[in-house]
Amino acid sequence: MADTSKEKEHSHRTGSEKIVSDSSYPAPELSGSTSANELARSNELLSVMLDSVDGIIFVADIDTHEILFANSYLKNLFGFDPVGKKCCRYVHAGADNQCGFCSNYQFLNEHGVPSPPHFSEFQNPFTQKWYRAKDQAIRWYDGRYVGLEVAVDITEQKRLSRFLAEARRQARMAGTIHSRFVALVAHDLKSPFYSMTQMLKRILERETFAHTIHREFLENIVENGQRMLHMIDNLLTMDRLKQGDLSLDWKFFDVSQMADEVVSNFRHAAYEKNITLVNAIPRRTKLYGDRYLMFVVLNNLVSNGIKFSRPGGGVELCVPTAGRSMTVSVRDSGSGMSREAMQNLFQGEAQTSVPGTRGESGSGLGLLFCRDIIAAHHGAITVDSAPGEGTEFRVELPECYALGIEPDGSQEND
Repeated sequence: MADTSKEKEHSHRTGSEKIVSDSSYPAPELSGSTSANELARSNELLSVMLDSVDGIIFVADIDTHEILFANSYLKNLFGFDPVGKKCCRYVHAGADNQCGFCSNYQFLNEHGVPSPPHFSEFQNPFTQKWYRAKDQAIRWYDGRYVGLEVAVDITEQKRLSRFLAEARRQARMAGTIHSRFVALVAHDLKSPFYSMTQMLKRILERETFAHTIHREFLENIVENGQRMLHMIDNLLTMDRLKQGDLSLDWKFFDVSQMADEVVSNFRHAAYEKNITLVNAIPRRTKLYGDRYLMFVVLNNLVSNGIKFSRPGGGVELCVPTAGRSMTVSVRDSGSGMSREAMQNLFQGEAQTSVPGTRGESGSGLGLLFCRDIIAAHHGAITVDSAPGEGTEFRVELPECYALGIEPDGSQEND
């Protein structure tokens, strides 16, 4: 009997995984298939399972913080058995006193009943590794409540999190610098171009020219200057869209009426190339979005249609899908494009600008601008084309209806 008592005392003192009955606690009765050998095998299996876990598992006294049990992972981490040491000293804070984030006082409620598990993160003071821990009270073999902690290594996750946070910070900084650069350059470009075009307009209005070609030269300069101002405005708007600084003015508007305005803008350009420009959008067809930005989109698409249409061709604005008012198409009978060209059309990295049927040039930014505007509307812009068969650009916005308006645009009857 004396040897058995010593064995129990040694087991309790060293924190051995071997569970031994305490004299103050009656050993359970073994009956039937239950036997001491089966209990020993279960205990051994549990120890193997705990030692196989790739993470910290230990049991500590709630009041003294003394480690009562440690799995192999924790022993190998330190290179020694920490049983008998304080968890606050060796596992958590590297101090003899209670950790600042210690949750032992939360293990039991005011009635002495175990509380729900507590979760925390800590960095081991010796290995500098980060862990995510789950702590809770369990009943120890001697009947008292002790603290059980299971912690997994999250060092790599922390490193990745810091890397992503720094990347986001640098991206925000780069975005801010980029926006300021774009704004400064746009301002420095826009001011002289505006002054130049205004002065040339005054000359054209007030002066007479001995040769018509001189007037035509100045008119061409004014036209190109205005085109440059328009491109600068588009660049600024594109940048504001990408940075999220542009708030859309959401409203329902008559897209057929807008299409009339677009047709009016390009009537002269279409006439010069002998191109028929048609607004086939049904009257009172509604779109929901920013009217100004959608006007910019249709202007760009019609401008492209005229640019790539041959003399005698046509450009049409229409609603391609019956019963779906939030879709508008611009079709042309132009030169069309290959599948490869369509795939690169909305890619900013690819050079997609090609001369028109009369050698008209472009920056290639118009379609990228349209893409960003439609994306800001949570919609989609698609293209369908084939070489020599013309092109159709389709703009689809999220489907919705104004209260009191039927999908076909008619008023509901009360």
